[in-house]
Amino acid sequence: MLKKWTTRVTTGLVVAGMALAMQSAPAMAEEEADTATIAASEADDSTAEVTLTEEASELGTTACGGWRGAVAGVGKWAGSKSDCAWISLDSKKNPQHRRYNWATQPGTNTRICVQAQGHYYSTSKKKMVATWKTAGCGTSGTVLVRWSGIPKKNGGYYGHSGYPKVRAKVQPGFLGGAYKWK
Repeated sequence: MLKKWTTRVTTGLVVAGMALAMQSAPAMAEEEADTATIAASEADDSTAEVTLTEEASELGTTACGGWRGAVAGVGKWAGSKSDCAWISLDSKKNPQHRRYNWATQPGTNTRICVQAQGHYYSTSKKKMVATWKTAGCGTSGTVLVRWSGIPKKNGGYYGHSGYPKVRAKVQPGFLGGAYKWK
C-alpha cells in the first residue's frame, strides 16, 4: 500500500513539474512534447506513466542546479539570485557547505570579481546571518561557503534552506561583464 502511494506521489510530482515547465517556457514545451509521452493508466485514473526519450540534463541550462547567466556591474556590485532554493541536510558533526562555480562567457575579453553568499547561525546575534565570501577574480573560479542552520544541542547542525546568490563587478580597465554561475 505504501509503495503504491509513493509511486503516485512521485509520478504526480513529475507530471506537475513537466506541466510547469511547459507553461513557463513555450519554446521548450514544443521540444518536450516530442520527447515525452504521458499516458493515463487504465487501471487507476489518478496515476500516470511518464516515458522520457532524452536525458534530463539536455533540457536546458536554467534548470535547478544548472548554469545561470548574469551580468557584472561596472564600478559597483550587481547581484544575481537563483529561482530555485537550495537546502542543506542536517549534519551529525560538521557544518554543511555549498560550492559555487562561475566563469565568464567564452570569447570575451573581460575580467570580473565574484562573491558568493553563504548562511550560518550566529550564536552572539542569536539569528541566521548571511555572509559574502570572495569567489575570485579573473575569468573563472570556485568557492565553498558555509550553508548550515542552527547548532543542535548534542552536536551537529540543522539544515538550512535559502536562495543561492552571487554578486560581481567588472575589474578596472575592462568593459563587459557577462558571466555564468551555478
